[in-house]
Amino acid sequence: MNKEKLLLFLIIFFAFAIRIYHYNYPPLLWDEAALGYNAYSILNTGRDEYGKFLPLVFKSFGDYKPGLYVYLTLPFVAIFGLNSLSVRLPSIILGSLLPLLAYLLTKKHSQSKTLPLLFAAIIAFNPYNIHYSRGAWETNVLTFELLFASHLFLNKKYFWSSIIFGLTLFTYQSGKMASLFIIAILLLTSYSKKYLKKEFILKFIFPLAIFSLPILNGLLFQQQGNRLQVVSLFSYPRSNEEQNLIISESNKLDLVLFHNQIIFFTRNFLTRYFNHFSPQFLLTQGDWQNPRHGAPYTGVLLFPSFIFLIIGIFHFLSTNQSNYLSKFFFLWLLLSPLPASLTRDSIQATRIMSFSLPLCYFSALGLNFIITKYKNVFLNIIIFLLYLATFIYYGDLYLNHMVKKSPQDWLYGYQQAIEYLISNETGRKNYFSDFYGQPYIYYLFYKKYSPSTYQSTNKMTTTSLDTGKVYQIDNIIFENPNFNHITIQTSPILGVFSIDDTVIQGVDITKLQPLSPINNISTFYGYKN
Repeated sequence: MNKEKLLLFLIIFFAFAIRIYHYNYPPLLWDEAALGYNAYSILNTGRDEYGKFLPLVFKSFGDYKPGLYVYLTLPFVAIFGLNSLSVRLPSIILGSLLPLLAYLLTKKHSQSKTLPLLFAAIIAFNPYNIHYSRGAWETNVLTFELLFASHLFLNKKYFWSSIIFGLTLFTYQSGKMASLFIIAILLLTSYSKKYLKKEFILKFIFPLAIFSLPILNGLLFQQQGNRLQVVSLFSYPRSNEEQNLIISESNKLDLVLFHNQIIFFTRNFLTRYFNHFSPQFLLTQGDWQNPRHGAPYTGVLLFPSFIFLIIGIFHFLSTNQSNYLSKFFFLWLLLSPLPASLTRDSIQATRIMSFSLPLCYFSALGLNFIITKYKNVFLNIIIFLLYLATFIYYGDLYLNHMVKKSPQDWLYGYQQAIEYLISNETGRKNYFSDFYGQPYIYYLFYKKYSPSTYQSTNKMTTTSLDTGKVYQIDNIIFENPNFNHITIQTSPILGVFSIDDTVIQGVDITKLQPLSPINNISTFYGYKN
């Protein structure tokens, strides 16, 4: 094994070790539990939790999710049972192989000897990629697919590239737009007249069209477009109250000329787009809207990568490189934030996780430019130590502070509370708090509830356009329990309260059993008579 292959092996080994270490941390989220339970249901009955036979798109909490991740999870549930490892292994494995894919792509299409390894290493240790490949995030699978499909396309394996692009449509919602952008970039950066010939159309365009048919049917003729309607930026125009306020401050002509809905949507779109290029997102805070999308006090890149990203982009622009791989990733960099920019959220790391690839590529390009230009051993050691120090800092934030800083946001304690419920539910009327949402899926998951039984009794009630609730399973009622009502009962009864329930109701928590202590509090408390 030569030096280059040894280094590549070590990069992949450490990538896997980082991603599988303490695999049950952070706590399992609703969507992860739903993915796992639906895989368990398919494995045992051939049907999802709603009784639908081998669906391509899964109904989950009333929302509709592309189902590829469920099927990727099936073999792991069959081998290891229904647990967090089985649910997260598809993402862990593909996240660990992403550096290898980046290496192969760059090795094939770059003349640099060091750039492929640098690209692979930066992905392996990058916070953005680590975070989403340690959990069951479909967006991480999408990122792998987009790079894999691009690699196949650039190697003229058009049929297989088309198949992988087709699978992205069944992986994650934003894959529909992301794949369209990447295909457009590929066609633009490697244009050839053969793209107009029958062979290319049959091998690439036709399979993609076939894959698209079920998606189009779901969007146009079923309810699978509800989620898009809810999150779309254009579903939230300027309110009448705000328009009236503008008129009161000036006049109606001012509203029409300078504050109309087109200007309103354009400003909101541009704000969202450029938020993803801000130092706040890239370096200091990451996705500031949702604590679940990253470790606190840090961005999606390590500090040295942020510096080399700037150097890499300026180097590319200043040298006007003819290398179409750099052009490909530059266009990817510019277009990646578009899916998230068209939604209601001011920042959204999850919907554009593939953005990590051009970020890492240009970080590697900048680093490669510096180390090849100066060829100074002392400088290389400084760079390595800087990366090591910032990675250790990120590891501390991720492992020691992320969940403890906001345990409720991370749904910490659901497993402990459900296990308490399962061990005490028999012969009682049981109440379980739904303050943090969707407790039923944790009950199904951790109890390994019979899928056939649940399918026959499923009573999901729609509460909004794209979500719903299950209020009861057997003798368990999922609602915020009333402490005064429960404690005066003489018949056997059990209640599981969230910490927020106790605060709102003014409950003396010394009368309750802490179920999930963390940071001198418990996210859930239990009571039984």
